[in-house]
Amino acid sequence: MNKQIEYKKMREGYGDIVIELAEKDEKVVFVGADSGGHERKWFFENSRERLIETGIAEANSAAVAAALASDGFKPYLLNFAYLFGRMYNQISQSIAEDAYPVRMAGYYAGIWGFGGRSHNCITDLAFMRALPNFQIFAPSDYNETKTIMRKVADSHVPTYIRLSGVPTPIVYDIEPEFSSIRKHQDGNDCTIFTHGTMLHETLQADFKTNSDVSIVNIPQIKPLPEEEILKEVKNTGAAVIVEEHSKIGGLAEGIASLLSEKYPIPIKKVCVDDIFPGTVTVDETDVYKKFNISREEIVDSVKECIRMKN
Repeated sequence: MNKQIEYKKMREGYGDIVIELAEKDEKVVFVGADSGGHERKWFFENSRERLIETGIAEANSAAVAAALASDGFKPYLLNFAYLFGRMYNQISQSIAEDAYPVRMAGYYAGIWGFGGRSHNCITDLAFMRALPNFQIFAPSDYNETKTIMRKVADSHVPTYIRLSGVPTPIVYDIEPEFSSIRKHQDGNDCTIFTHGTMLHETLQADFKTNSDVSIVNIPQIKPLPEEEILKEVKNTGAAVIVEEHSKIGGLAEGIASLLSEKYPIPIKKVCVDDIFPGTVTVDETDVYKKFNISREEIVDSVKECIRMKN
């Protein structure tokens, strides 16, 4: 009998750890911009002086977080992923340039939007990867979100964590030990690199006769674990990169750039095309198929990549 899939929001994992850290460390502060959530509720009810609410002045929230970090506080800044584009100048000049350890998380990253076509974001990794001094993570489920939150708790550099906004399947039954790269399946024909929501989709894909593939989760987007990636592809000689992000600027482009310079092999990208996704609602079906990142597309890309290799 197949195990029933449990779904839970990554943001709940984020909030659970922020609260846990705040209960132990008075330097932990929460900076929101009309973001809601149970972590905001906790600060409001238990430590209101550590809740900084800027309303819809999102750019101001980035500058406030930078100022708090410069004074020794540990700010956690949460907002919709698309709004980090609106904050970009403040993030670049106030946070990144001086490497202030602000821990930022963007939710509703990917093709689903909470408030119509303006609220989804398939380009956040592209513009955040371009910033010097930042480390970037993309957890695959609730438990890996908690793991990453613990990892960055004592970080001395700015952080961006990419969170899906909709409930996502639980991949890890318990919090895993942190690893910048995690192999889920070993094979000889092709290596599939993925992260975030697409890890579960890749694990559920039916490869049939092409089942001899490696499936590798990469939750650490920047700095890219280059040596580990090179080690994986040297075992298979082909790579497919799968992500719920634009084909421009994300993990796929990072890995493709690395391999083109250091180990040229056949590569296929299973990513969102260079488009605006439009309005995608949580009850819409076959969303991954609509954007050509479905399980079937993953299988077909693996077949094509193996054919190119041979």
